[in-house]
Amino acid sequence: MLVEAGPEQALTWRSSHMRGDGWLPDLFFPADRSWLVSALWDDAWTPVGGPDRLIDALQHDPLANARRVTPDQHALPPGLTRE
Repeated sequence: MLVEAGPEQALTWRSSHMRGDGWLPDLFFPADRSWLVSALWDDAWTPVGGPDRLIDALQHDPLANARRVTPDQHALPPGLTRE
C-alpha cells in the first residue's frame, strides 16, 4: 500500500520498525520521485536511489558508510550473505 503523507504522519504509522534513531516506513520518496529510500524490515542496510549529487554526498559522509551500486550489482554489503 502506498500512502501520501508528510514526514510527521509517516513516522507515526510504524511502531515496530526501528532504524538508527527513529522509526521509518519501508519505502519513502518525495512527491517528485527524485530520490528513494528503502528500509525493508529484513535488511541490515538502507538502499538509497537518487541523482549522482545525492549519492556523492552520501559517499562523502562518514556516518552514512555509503557505497555506490550500479543496477547490475547486488546491493548486499560486502561481507554479508543471504541465508
